[in-house]
This record gives sequence, C-alpha cells and structure tokens, in this order.
Amino acid sequence: MIRWSALAVCVVLAGAPPAPVAPEAVVQKQVEAYNAHDLDAFAACYAPDIEFRTMAGTVNPEKGLAALKKGYGELFKAYPALRVKILKRITQGAFVIDQEQAEGMGPKPITVTAIYEVSGGKIVRVWFIEG
Repeated sequence: MIRWSALAVCVVLAGAPPAPVAPEAVVQKQVEAYNAHDLDAFAACYAPDIEFRTMAGTVNPEKGLAALKKGYGELFKAYPALRVKILKRITQGAFVIDQEQAEGMGPKPITVTAIYEVSGGKIVRVWFIEG
C-alpha cells in the first residue's frame, strides 16, 4: 500500500506544471547577471521582443534580444568595473520597481529608477527614470 501511494505522488508531481517564477526573482537574476557581466545569462531574463521605454512613452527603436545583447555587450566591454546596487525595491503584481545605483562608469555613481514588467518568467518591458 505504501508503494502505491508513493508511486501516485510521483506521477502527480511529474505531471504538474512548473511553478511560475516570481517577477522579483527574474529581476534579481538579471541584476546578478549584469554585475557578473554574463551577457547570455542577462539576456536570458528578457523576452525575445523586449522593449525599453521612457516615462514619456517613447519606445527605444532598437528592441529585441539582438539589440539588447549588442548594447549591453558594448557597455560591459567599455566599463569592466560596472556594477549596479539596488537601493530600494518595490514589487506589485507583475511589476518590480528598482532604484539602482550604477558604479564604475565615472567618478560618481549614477542613480536610475527602473520599472520592470515581467510576464511568463521573462522581462517584457522596462521603463527608465533618470535624473
């Protein structure tokens, strides 16, 4: 009897869909990949049709993973000491809002706020607030 119960549990668990990845976990994974300058792991956190936007609604004309890899690949090469530190984080539903401080691009850190929208375990849109 115990063997059949164990087998039934294994069958049920094997057929269960994977648990959804929390938006905060996806964003944290891309932060860690960014700091490691691991371009492939960084890009893996994003949807194929990723869009970067401003708060004014402007969409960067270069979108998608190819543009992301090109832009961030050049950034990582130009600034080998580049790292980002999360100063504050808010999560609500599919959105993660990070106030980030980037260091390694010059004498003073740069503070940016990024709003990430996550769907299906991937970042689908990012808005940046600079200044």
